[in-house]
Amino acid sequence: MRDNSINIVNVPIGPGSQSEGDMVLDYMKMPSEMNTYDMPSFPEESELEQCPQAMAILAEIQEMLAQINQNGQGSILTLTELPQADLSLLNQILGEGEVSVLIDGEHPTRIQETVMAGIWRLRTFDKQGNVISEAIEVAEIPECVRDNAFATKVNLAERIEQLPEGLLNAPSVLVEIADTSAEYQQDTAMASHVINLSLLPFSPEDHYALSETTGTGSVTILSRGYGNCRITSTQVDGLWRVQYYNSTDQLILDTLEIVAIPAVACAAPEDLADSAVRLEEIRDALM
Repeated sequence: MRDNSINIVNVPIGPGSQSEGDMVLDYMKMPSEMNTYDMPSFPEESELEQCPQAMAILAEIQEMLAQINQNGQGSILTLTELPQADLSLLNQILGEGEVSVLIDGEHPTRIQETVMAGIWRLRTFDKQGNVISEAIEVAEIPECVRDNAFATKVNLAERIEQLPEGLLNAPSVLVEIADTSAEYQQDTAMASHVINLSLLPFSPEDHYALSETTGTGSVTILSRGYGNCRITSTQVDGLWRVQYYNSTDQLILDTLEIVAIPAVACAAPEDLADSAVRLEEIRDALM
């Protein structure tokens, strides 16, 4: 008689059931720190009395926030003639936020977002590194970032024709960039177009060819939130390299984005509305 019974094999599962051997559970470390909003440190009453112009400027910034929240129009306030004591006090109150910007050029500009999103501190330097102008701008992103991001441009089609042989995906990605950049030039309000390089097989030669072909622009943006995001303009109209790192400085996402300004660098409308509330609270506490 044929034996039709089924042998049941007991396979252990769960903690402690797996052979250790040389196998090690390896995983990417998760970010351990996150920047959060902290109320700025307040100056002493005697300092406030000695710096009335700083308090007046806070009131002007409040009006600038009201304007952008009402009609979306940004504005800039020059601080070049402000006494050093008032300027230092103002910097103490406004603090430093998550986003910083460097614009290279004959007169480099350094921009630092304050602890209140959408309020930016701008400093322009001469060749010797001396500050030649100071300003505060209330905007989603300072206008000078838009003006200088693609100040120098390359002939992308011509460079694509000169690509070396043996590349994997760089040529096809560059053709996609060229086509989308041409559309962007016709419609600068078009939706963001993102190419995720992390999902593509890219050799070191591909990365080198991509960087050399698109060039490096004059604007670098660093956003420090849950990890870091480094954003660099290129010499192709509308093209940005956007790279995300975790808190251990491991590259976790590498993208190209064709857009006026990547959204991660901009203050959102709700951020600007929140900044108006925060600044009012600060001014009330100082009065």
